[in-house]
Amino acid sequence: MKVPMTPENKKMCLYTTCLTYSHNGLRGRLFCATGKSEKTPLMKGCVCMGCPVFIEYKLGGYYFCIRGAEE
Repeated sequence: MKVPMTPENKKMCLYTTCLTYSHNGLRGRLFCATGKSEKTPLMKGCVCMGCPVFIEYKLGGYYFCIRGAEE
C-alpha cells in the first residue's frame, strides 16, 4: 500500500533509531513514502518492521532507504 507523505506519518517514522540511517549519514525520512535514499547506504540493521507507519499501512519488506518506496 502506498504511504502518504503526511506530517503525522513523518512524526511516526522511526528513522532516528535506525542504525543504517545513522551509520550512513542519510538525509530525509519516511523512505517507505518518498523512495530510496540518494546515497546508497550499507545495511546496518532496519527498524522499519517495528515502525507504526509500517504496521498501519501493512507494508511488506524493509530497507526502504535502499529498495525504494512501497507501492
